[in-house]
Amino acid sequence: MKLSPTEIFKGKTIFFIGGTGFVGKVTLSMLLNNFPDVGKVYATVRARDENESTTRFWTSIVTSPTFDPLREKYGEKFEEFIREKVVPVNGDVGNEFLGMSEEQAAAIMAETDLIINGAGNVTFNPPLESALRTNVVGSNNIIKLARMMKKPRVVHVSTCFVAGKRSGAIWENEPVVGYFPRKNELVGTTFDVNREVEDCARLSEQARQEADDAVQAAKFREQARKRFIEEGRDPDDEAELKSAIFRERKMWIRERTTELGAERAEYWGWTNIYTYSKSLAEQIIASQDDIVKTLVRPSIVESSQSYPFPGWNEGFTTTAPLILIALRGQPIIPVNEKLILDIIPVDMVAGVILAAAMNVLVDDNPPLVFQASSGDSNPNDMKRIVGLVGLYKRQHFEEKETGSKIVNKLAGMIEAAPVKQRTYELTSAPMLNKLAKRADDLMDRATPRWGGGRIGNIISDLKKSTEEFKRTTSETMHAFAMFKPFMIDNEYLYRSDNVRALMAVVKEKEKHLLPWYPERLDWYDYWLKVHFPGMKKWVLPTLEEELKTQERRSHTYKDLLDLFDTATKRFPTRVAMRIERNGRKEQYTFEDVRELTLRAAGFLADKGIKPGDRVILFSHNMPEWGMTYFGILKAGATAVPIDPASSVDEIINFAKAGEVSAIVISPRLANENPDLAERLASAWRADTPVRMSPKDEKGVDGAGGPADAGDLAGGTGDADKSVRAPFVWEFGEVFEMPDELEEAKRLALLPPKVLGNAVASLIFTSGTTGKPKAVMLSHKNFTNMVSMLSSVLDMDITDGVLSVLPMHHTFEFSAGFLTPFSNGTQITYLDDLTAEELSRAIERGHVTGMVGVPALWEMLHRRIKTRLRERGDWIADAADSMIEFNAWLRDNTPFNLGPIVFFPIHQGMGGKMRYMISGGSALSEKVQKDLHGLGFTVLEGYGLTESSPVLTVARPGNKLLRGSVGKPLPGVEVKIDEPDDNGVGEVLARGQNVMLGYFNNDEATEAVLHDRWLRTGDLGRIDEDGNLYIVGRSKDVIIDSNGKNIYPDEIEELYSKSGFIKELSVVGLPDSDGGEKIAALVVPDYEHDIALSRTDVNKRIEEHFREVAAGLPFFKRVKVMHVTPFELPRTATRKVKRPEVVEMLIALEERDRKKTKAVVESKGDDNMLWIRKIVATVSSRPLSDVAVEDKLADLGFDSLMFVELQAAVEDAGGRVLSPDTLNEVQTVRELLTAVQRVDKTKRLADEPKVEEKRDEEEIHIPSLVRRIGNAAVDLAQETLYSKVLDTGIEGQGNVPAHVNFIVAPNHASHIDTGLVKRALGKDVAEQTVAVAAADYWFDTKYKRAYMNNFTTLVPIERTGSLRQSLRHVTRILHEGYNALIFPEGTRSLTGEIAEFKPVIGYLALNQKIGILPIYLWGTFEAYPKGMTIPKRDSIGAKVGAKIGRFLSYEELRDMTEGVPNTEAYRLIAARVQHEVENMRDGKRDKFDVAAVRKAWKAERRKARKQEPVIDE
Repeated sequence: MKLSPTEIFKGKTIFFIGGTGFVGKVTLSMLLNNFPDVGKVYATVRARDENESTTRFWTSIVTSPTFDPLREKYGEKFEEFIREKVVPVNGDVGNEFLGMSEEQAAAIMAETDLIINGAGNVTFNPPLESALRTNVVGSNNIIKLARMMKKPRVVHVSTCFVAGKRSGAIWENEPVVGYFPRKNELVGTTFDVNREVEDCARLSEQARQEADDAVQAAKFREQARKRFIEEGRDPDDEAELKSAIFRERKMWIRERTTELGAERAEYWGWTNIYTYSKSLAEQIIASQDDIVKTLVRPSIVESSQSYPFPGWNEGFTTTAPLILIALRGQPIIPVNEKLILDIIPVDMVAGVILAAAMNVLVDDNPPLVFQASSGDSNPNDMKRIVGLVGLYKRQHFEEKETGSKIVNKLAGMIEAAPVKQRTYELTSAPMLNKLAKRADDLMDRATPRWGGGRIGNIISDLKKSTEEFKRTTSETMHAFAMFKPFMIDNEYLYRSDNVRALMAVVKEKEKHLLPWYPERLDWYDYWLKVHFPGMKKWVLPTLEEELKTQERRSHTYKDLLDLFDTATKRFPTRVAMRIERNGRKEQYTFEDVRELTLRAAGFLADKGIKPGDRVILFSHNMPEWGMTYFGILKAGATAVPIDPASSVDEIINFAKAGEVSAIVISPRLANENPDLAERLASAWRADTPVRMSPKDEKGVDGAGGPADAGDLAGGTGDADKSVRAPFVWEFGEVFEMPDELEEAKRLALLPPKVLGNAVASLIFTSGTTGKPKAVMLSHKNFTNMVSMLSSVLDMDITDGVLSVLPMHHTFEFSAGFLTPFSNGTQITYLDDLTAEELSRAIERGHVTGMVGVPALWEMLHRRIKTRLRERGDWIADAADSMIEFNAWLRDNTPFNLGPIVFFPIHQGMGGKMRYMISGGSALSEKVQKDLHGLGFTVLEGYGLTESSPVLTVARPGNKLLRGSVGKPLPGVEVKIDEPDDNGVGEVLARGQNVMLGYFNNDEATEAVLHDRWLRTGDLGRIDEDGNLYIVGRSKDVIIDSNGKNIYPDEIEELYSKSGFIKELSVVGLPDSDGGEKIAALVVPDYEHDIALSRTDVNKRIEEHFREVAAGLPFFKRVKVMHVTPFELPRTATRKVKRPEVVEMLIALEERDRKKTKAVVESKGDDNMLWIRKIVATVSSRPLSDVAVEDKLADLGFDSLMFVELQAAVEDAGGRVLSPDTLNEVQTVRELLTAVQRVDKTKRLADEPKVEEKRDEEEIHIPSLVRRIGNAAVDLAQETLYSKVLDTGIEGQGNVPAHVNFIVAPNHASHIDTGLVKRALGKDVAEQTVAVAAADYWFDTKYKRAYMNNFTTLVPIERTGSLRQSLRHVTRILHEGYNALIFPEGTRSLTGEIAEFKPVIGYLALNQKIGILPIYLWGTFEAYPKGMTIPKRDSIGAKVGAKIGRFLSYEELRDMTEGVPNTEAYRLIAARVQHEVENMRDGKRDKFDVAAVRKAWKAERRKARKQEPVIDE
């Protein structure tokens, strides 16, 4: 009689165990799809409770692609159908009644017709207890459950490989109970499954007893202490050590029981613990005579042939490692060529399970075993399989789009070849692994013991490559060893006669419902068109991660104080931080840091700071920053680090939004913000009473205000923190040393501990106006981040980090402060972050790593390239070729020639640089590639403040991963949400480093955090290797090339306050530096003043933008502005469509570029050549190196060079239309539109002057002649000014004492220099060096001989590189001399004072030095320009000098505060000229800064071209 599975399953209730596995999901889906009339299916899902079980069922099982056929079949009613048919049950086979209550189990079993058990531990060698729990205890629990049924019926899924180590035919009718593979060897030995289970229990107990041995316990303790030391933890922390000892014991027991179990399985003849325990489970099931049972044994289960669709696969399968290893380049595969690898598609296994279930439901005495295999009907030997793998490999590399085409072609040509085990061991992975180990040992011996330097870095790079090779070969060996029993040792031939017989009695029209046709499989078609593509899509992307050794997370501290205490205890005498300031080198050991931190904490606690309070930390990078931060945490409070560039208004806003209790400020920022305390008090006084700190000995509070009696109660208290002004304390107060008794009292106030989830930092990420958004980052967020970074960045006590980024930047804080501090790495700070200081610190300091934003690396790259170009074009070209070659070499071999070939460059970087860590925004691929080729290791990371902040980072290695930000850190999950056809979607991230939320802003928190997943707002894709590529952003935030976050809403609010602006939208436009620039699209309100034309309104808007920009830091200024008469594009909800605004602005920029080009062309080629010559002169480059489209930044321009550029334009007969915005010009072409050529009679040389090699020998003056000559010159000058000329000197009391300065007189005659020195007095004159035109006073060897030996003049170039000349002046000032500079640049032709050049302003502000103005009179009449022989009238002529009031640096700094640099330099020059003219005219007029700036602005408006901003 033929069987109808449809009728048999109709209305039946099935209890399905193991539906979450690969086979289980396909079987469950097939049951529901092919037999929809089945009654009810109870599906067990292991979880902590029923709710979680149900959730897991709907999120992990039903969402699987396995259920796609059901989704297609039922459409919108899919969920309704599943809910009708399936009941999720929280079940675990290891528990009695599977974890259900006895009543629940009885109720379910009362209606159950059949149990299908597909559960089992599939790990090859799990701990013995784990395997027995699932496969043996689980079977007993299922039997107990089955006996609660009306008629117990069980289908138990096992494996063909219970056959163990034997070859030949494996029949289905062989005995099951009492079976063991070595039965024919161990004659007379019986195998009792019950005794075996008891013996295994005794083995587990034996392992526990061994673990309790005193010697073993001592070893656990020793291992735990050693692990603590390796992880950077305190080995003397007994409470923590106790837990670690317990873990060591537990791990040892697991390993020991695994070892004992493997030995036992091996003895009886099984291949591993998995097959051994599976056989035990079979024997237990088979020995139950009161149960109708069937065992289903699949062979190797692989990709589906047709259901749910061709190629479905998941999990760790036998052929996957084989395929992966071949694709990774392993050409030799050890196999037994004649061995049949028995493979069966998963849908046919599901068909056999359901057929066996059907049979059990109608047959009370079914066959005991059904083997789902293909070997006896359609055998496929290993030789053929290796050949098919080779074919697929070739096809894979031919179709591969990534990587080198040549390399892919060569890889595809290398055939996979089957070899014997011995050949494999002698020629492949095992042999290569041994060589790698030997090389590793040799490099260990060769590594310098003194810390390495360049040689150590080279060996370190080679070691990393060797270790990677060693790891890869180890993985290959492990994979082959794991599957050796199935590919070499045992020639199984599984028989499937019972399956064929069963399928023969199924009704013909229903056979397709139980798929079984292995004999019809075309293996060539299956492997190449079904299995391999399925593996590539579903399995291989994750398999490589599973096979290789996972990155080991470093220890995660309980909280930041645990990190701090451990580090200061481990490295007490090591230098933790160092800084050089005011000419004094300071260094702080970890013990010093601990002492000062406790002092700060005690101070804060004494002042009333309590757990939960928030304290602003306002300082530049310095050791006190970190000590104060930890001091705040020690007091139990939350630190609120803010940007040192914050204005007082911003600080007030942050203080209010963060509800802060106090502000700790550095002395420098306190001086720069003298009114902070007063402004805070005023801001709070407007609404609430002012908060005062407790009286100190002087009766004055920390904020500088008076105390009152009510304040003596002390404490901040939650009740008043939002209604009283915060205290303000300077570092000097915080770190002042109290007496011992006072310090003890303070420390007693500190809380004993903090919670790991307490907020450590409150980081403001947006808004200096309105309500800013603040990220709450906990202690645990940061300790997890340190653990993650320490796993990737191998920092230790031999390393040194240079702190460059502001420490309020979470990237610097985590990667450049916490991580090195926890590892005993020295941190160097710079007192003044200038290019010179940075270069000096890198070159001379102990710096092996730096954290920076792209702008830093771009500056470094530009300097290196410029220096190479300065040495000659052929050297630069050769270097470029070598850079490319070394980049290729590093990408394809373990070698890095950079430190050798580019030795001087590495030497200039200190010779020890290991890591350059870049973050904040995307690093230019060109910069990254060149630094890589130069031999540096550049690690680019990605993250957000909300993730503490790193999510992914490129791993240290020889190969550069271009365009990628690397893989997720250990412990971080990253996925792409709703990817498009290109795999691009929003990047989501999850991990213990993700923030708690936004402070007092639940709405904003809910918008970005869903089920612990952080919505980054960035668009990205993940490649097949798991590397993340950021391709764009869906958020509006603008990130410039310095990594600064700029928020459009804030910028819009700042710029929108003009009646002429109807609306505007601020967006980011791509910048060639890798970041974005701020751009605005403005809709004018032409009706605001109808008397004005549209052009006038547009100009008013331009003026408004310039005025707003003048008061903003440069990074917040709008760089591109366009107006449009049309409304901004908006959504239905009236939100501006920013992406469309970006497109409009790009189109307007392109229009303007074409217009600019037309303007330039209309000015003629001669003007373009003129401006190129000026740029070439200023940048000291040949004219051929300066192209029209070149960016000034790429030519090395900085603030000084823009000053020089303005002077050069004016000297060449031009005028800068807007001097204060000159430094915003980006290209040579744009520069031409920003200047006006007014005098074409002035010419420039075609090339900047290059100092020619002088063939003539310099004249040597003997020292005796020099001394006599100097005396003669002094006498001559004394005679000239006292006898020949009638000289008068006024104001000598204004000459400052004990300080060096710049002397700035007017200039009309050659005799001016001597007159100035006479006016200064002999002592000061001897300390004063004058600068003189090199092309006039030093142009012949005779003049040079005289000037160098008998005067104190130094040469300065009037044309060419002002920078080079200013280096001389800077050196003079640094050595303590005064510098005499004539600011007019040359002698006056008329005797009238000409405009003073801004060079003196540059020197004053950048060298922090004052200026002494002097007015000279009479010298023009006595000896004017052009006179060679003095006239008779010159004898007795009246000459004189008036010395003006000394202008100190502080006065000049305050005068120019908030003024753009370029305009500030010009303003100082104007101030000095004003003082000189006052002396000339006998006046005391006050210098009106506002009036001067207003006049300059009017001049610019007048000079500006009258062009409409939009087409009218």
